[in-house]
Amino acid sequence: MSTDSPVRDLPRPSRAETVAERIEARIAEDALPNGHRLGTRDSLRREFDVAAATFNEAVRLLTARGTVSVRPGVKGGIFVATPPPLVRLGRKMLELSGDSVPVSDCLVMRDALEPLLAREAMRHRTEADITDLRRLAAEMAAAEAESGVGYLAANWALHRRIAEITPNKILQHTYVSLLEFVETRLRGVTSDEATTRHVDGPAVHRELVEAIAAGDPERLDAATAAHSRLTAARGGEA
Repeated sequence: MSTDSPVRDLPRPSRAETVAERIEARIAEDALPNGHRLGTRDSLRREFDVAAATFNEAVRLLTARGTVSVRPGVKGGIFVATPPPLVRLGRKMLELSGDSVPVSDCLVMRDALEPLLAREAMRHRTEADITDLRRLAAEMAAAEAESGVGYLAANWALHRRIAEITPNKILQHTYVSLLEFVETRLRGVTSDEATTRHVDGPAVHRELVEAIAAGDPERLDAATAAHSRLTAARGGEA
């Protein structure tokens, strides 16, 4: 389930990622404590002047990272949360390593974890998970016809969503930390080949999602093998 690409093809952050980064920066700069109320979905959406779908995706990203929590009700809203110890540990290890950690090393580790994440997703997926994965796979297919940049952004979103399914928090947070590190290191690099096509990618990822949904180990093995071949053929991009 590789989600990287050659540096020349890397997308800029999505609007949802940009909003998430701005919220994270505010929390850090103002040293906001755990439990601090940032606002409601609607008030924050208006503040950042984005569509509801964009803001909801930003909240999903922040929630997955353990940065915020969402509480319902009249006194609810979006609150600062303290990331779990495993998340803090993973981030700190990468931060302390700094430039001494090559992106290529992170990609090797990430790629090694992806078949395990696929099996975990097959074992623990819910109907809601499958609905999300199918939606993201469809977005990848639509993006492929438009631009390589959009395709890669959708690709990253799909793989992050697969990782979120496992109840194994060590596996999940290790993988997501690696993925976020790679994205952070390579973010902002513009593409010289924005129209690069990924003709085989949508079908391979769609089959991966359907194998997870079917709960068939042999089908999943075949799907992950096909994905690995696609990754190897593209030099790390799939």
